[in-house]
Amino acid sequence: MGSVEVTVAMVIVFAFALGMAIGVVLVVSFASRREDKLNSLWGEAPDPACGGVRRLVSAGVRGGLPVSGLHGHGDGTGPGQEPER
Repeated sequence: MGSVEVTVAMVIVFAFALGMAIGVVLVVSFASRREDKLNSLWGEAPDPACGGVRRLVSAGVRGGLPVSGLHGHGDGTGPGQEPER
């Protein structure tokens, strides 16, 4: 293959990867806005897109407390742990 074909192939791969990244950001953005609009973060996900975004960012609800896989709740508990009562 010549350098022109390699360059074209690289541009196509880059465009595909960029399109996938933009698509993921758009789906996450729309699902997040839908969750905020419906005030549904404390309950079940209203649709599969919102549920998928919750899994993607490791956020969800266990019992009456929100849980996150990223950090604790500021009360000394880790992900998925209940605070002492």
